[in-house]
Amino acid sequence: MRIISGSLKGRKIPNVYKVKNVSPSSGLLKGALFDIIGANIDGRVFCDLYAGSGNVGFEALSRGASFCIFVEKLPGLTFAIAELSKKFRVEKKIKIIREDAIKALEIGLLKEYNPEYIFIDPPYNSGLCEKTINCLLTSLHYEHENTVIVQHDRREILPKECHSYELTKEKKHGRSILSFYSHFPL
Repeated sequence: MRIISGSLKGRKIPNVYKVKNVSPSSGLLKGALFDIIGANIDGRVFCDLYAGSGNVGFEALSRGASFCIFVEKLPGLTFAIAELSKKFRVEKKIKIIREDAIKALEIGLLKEYNPEYIFIDPPYNSGLCEKTINCLLTSLHYEHENTVIVQHDRREILPKECHSYELTKEKKHGRSILSFYSHFPL
């Protein structure tokens, strides 16, 4: 895996396929995600829930995000993210939260960072997509706009609306879908 664009373009992300329930986003899907976000990532705070190798979060930093929060519960992966951040010289632009994503949301660990983009990519067929979306959107009380992006198996049907968010865009690629939720005024 490599970072595909931006200041870190071409930098390698180690292979984590051998880690249980970790399957990194493909380059094509990652490219589609950031083609949709475009220049809007500049200067924004990005959150990579279920971060795994940190592949998507490092891509966000490479493309101009000002800060990235990585939420990952596996110690080996959080160590790898920390080491990569030093290697890429972005360690001052990241926060690693070593915690289960649902628990991190329930105890409000994201509130102090107010991310504008929140990327959710739980293991496929784990039943965690909708649970994470509900937990996240219940806990969001930001006064600024944010976008929640969910990468999920195409067989998993997500709600069209959830709390004060609505599904505004879907991008299908192979067996995966990127679903974009945006805040709408009450």
